[in-house]
Amino acid sequence: MTGGLAKRYARALADVAREEDRLEAVATELAGVAGWLADRELSEALASPALTLENRKALVAQMTEALGLSELTRNFLGLVTERHRLDHFEAMRNAYTDIVDRELGRLRAILRSAQPLSEAQQQEVATALEAQHGKKILLSVEVDPALVAGITVEIEGKTYDGSARTQLAHAARTMSRQGPTG
Repeated sequence: MTGGLAKRYARALADVAREEDRLEAVATELAGVAGWLADRELSEALASPALTLENRKALVAQMTEALGLSELTRNFLGLVTERHRLDHFEAMRNAYTDIVDRELGRLRAILRSAQPLSEAQQQEVATALEAQHGKKILLSVEVDPALVAGITVEIEGKTYDGSARTQLAHAARTMSRQGPTG
């Protein structure tokens, strides 16, 4: 499936969710479905050509009922299943999340640090990013010991690198260009 097709599905879902004032609620439900579909055995079963369309639809219907999804999300997943596009669900969900974030004035950022950061430190970074970008920042936090110290932030396709690893590499390049001193 092309990104364009995933975006069309996402836009159609967003149009209906907006009318029902459920943009964010549907995004939360789609995240739950993504977690369910991340199960390797289940995703392999759903992709198996041995599973008839009717059985695939029944399995998805059981899952949506077990997750307590809204009628809108259940209908969307039924349509995606019927059109044999369930294997492209993640692209649709990502496109939908982008639409919701844009409409709600939010940006997603990934904060990586060498050591775990306190809530206050995380909030400090989020506040600085919000001031810089003029939007609410939704921060995902990851620990990456390879950074040595410091942090990196990925936002809108850009990486802001304040890690010791990068600073040390920069210092090494500078010293190698200057040659031996003595």
